[in-house]
Amino acid sequence: MPRLLIAGPHRYADLARLWHRFVVRELVPAFARLQLQVQVNIFCDGNADRFDPNLFPEVRLSATGPGKRDFMEFYDAALKEPCDFLLFLDADTFFLDGDWAAAYFQAFHDPKVAAVSFVPRKGAPAIFALLCRVESYRALPVPVLACRYEFPERWPQGVNLQPGDFAARALVASGKTIVSLGPAESAEHIANFRSTTGVRSSREHITRAAGEGVFWQVFAEQSAYIAAAYDNVLLGCLYEALFHEPFAPDAAGTPLGASATVADLTEVLKEVRGTKQLEFLRESFERSRRAVLRMAAREGVELSLPPFLGTEAFPT
Repeated sequence: MPRLLIAGPHRYADLARLWHRFVVRELVPAFARLQLQVQVNIFCDGNADRFDPNLFPEVRLSATGPGKRDFMEFYDAALKEPCDFLLFLDADTFFLDGDWAAAYFQAFHDPKVAAVSFVPRKGAPAIFALLCRVESYRALPVPVLACRYEFPERWPQGVNLQPGDFAARALVASGKTIVSLGPAESAEHIANFRSTTGVRSSREHITRAAGEGVFWQVFAEQSAYIAAAYDNVLLGCLYEALFHEPFAPDAAGTPLGASATVADLTEVLKEVRGTKQLEFLRESFERSRRAVLRMAAREGVELSLPPFLGTEAFPT
């Protein structure tokens, strides 16, 4: 029986708990119906002591160590696991329809197909949700999935390849195929958020090194941070509805205190004036709002979301 490993790196147990809920309900049974032996691995990329195994049934928890010191090394370490296929799944990517995902497994009937990319990055295959034929990736030189710079002597004109980009290009050059779904189909079946872990870890590290004031200065200047913090607000609404516990709490237990609270975002948005930045945030907020409401509908719960768009907190 072919073996499928579903693997994802997680730094925060609350987000991992949401991820686990969707993986075990949607993906595991759908792929098992294809006569695949399915296993799930959560890599604890920090805060391993906060991952209670009792909250993650049917999952193997693994911690950092030699050969997997962080999530980047974890990707290559996962390729060495005893499996035939491997689904890399980001911490903030949620499949809403497991049968739809499993239907794409038939692509591997073609021996030239090395992977199926369910979530694209700028129209190209990405590692956010990447179903791999393991033997194809193992044939590449190590490190296989690491990010890298090309032409560093011409920096900043160099190319910054994200995790998995170099491998995808090398496989295609060798005659392999990567099935890459378009953004419209992907968004229909997947709720995908970005940098929700990044903004939390950035607050943690910047505050420790330089203080809260520096973090908020950086935060206000980075649209991606603001968008990610809003995503955490949305995921927090769903998390509290499902588990009745605060999401991303700070040391005092304040919900979202380790990311950005609704009050924090309200104050930051009052200072946003650039037309391009406002438009980016409006589009990002609306896209994420639709995604979390679809997650809630799949769970059968109703959410009350904070009204940023079209309010005084988000000027038009």
